[in-house]
Amino acid sequence: MQIDKLVYGIYPKTNELRLHIGRWEKGKIPDATLNENIESEKAMFYDLLKGGSIEHTDPLFNWYDILRPVSLIVDGIDLGPLTRFKETNSFYRMPVINNISGISIDPEDFSPLNENPPLPLYVNNGNGFNAFLPSPLSFYKMSRSSIPYGIFQEKIEGVYANILKEFGLKDLVLYDPLPYEKSDILDLSLLGDFKIKLVTTGKLYKNNIKGNLYSIIADYSPENFKISKENSKVPGVKLIDGSNTRLENVNEINRTVESLDADRIIVSHREYFDFLPRLIADRKLDLMSKIGE
Repeated sequence: MQIDKLVYGIYPKTNELRLHIGRWEKGKIPDATLNENIESEKAMFYDLLKGGSIEHTDPLFNWYDILRPVSLIVDGIDLGPLTRFKETNSFYRMPVINNISGISIDPEDFSPLNENPPLPLYVNNGNGFNAFLPSPLSFYKMSRSSIPYGIFQEKIEGVYANILKEFGLKDLVLYDPLPYEKSDILDLSLLGDFKIKLVTTGKLYKNNIKGNLYSIIADYSPENFKISKENSKVPGVKLIDGSNTRLENVNEINRTVESLDADRIIVSHREYFDFLPRLIADRKLDLMSKIGE
């Protein structure tokens, strides 16, 4: 069995970067200086991954919320009210969706944004790097929209395709932070030219997901694994807890993985590592690099 690993989403920031962010939010340092600090922090994260064979996304894609950077560069989406995320102490700016016409700001070039860190959207690390974007389904559910879901899905997938082309990327991690209802349908057929890894939350139903996906990465259960295996090329399981400081046992993870019926598998984590102290997150990253050894 071949075991691949994926770390996605926001990674804990160093205390130094937190101080820089605080000064930037107070207007004490310019966007260009913050951008230099961000790029330096990302380089440190990428150095941690050297030799570990862990696929990854940009560790600082956005530290406010996953929807905001996309909303700010798309014509037809505005930022709405501050909104509680599920039943947590996290908040996000609810997108207000109208008629989407395309990208209004080049995501690859440096550019200041209102109420958001400056662009570029990503710093591409080359081998093992994946673009990171919210799933169209969760994006729509977490927004207020004047257009039907089907039209939004088609429009936003066109936007996503253009973002990936701007960066010259084929690998894409889509994140669904909201669990699916039985009637939900996420059709990713329009993104068929890309190698999609879909990170889901909660229980899967067999008809939720359509399209030629490389991997569906789900919370671990026999039912979820079966659906992931039947609906993607490489099934994925979340076996690392991103919200718990307890370190997992590599041998136990290896035994779980070996018990699964697959020639190849992706192992990932629940929740962003951003909830953890930096030292614990670094240890979990090191632990992930040893899975399958």
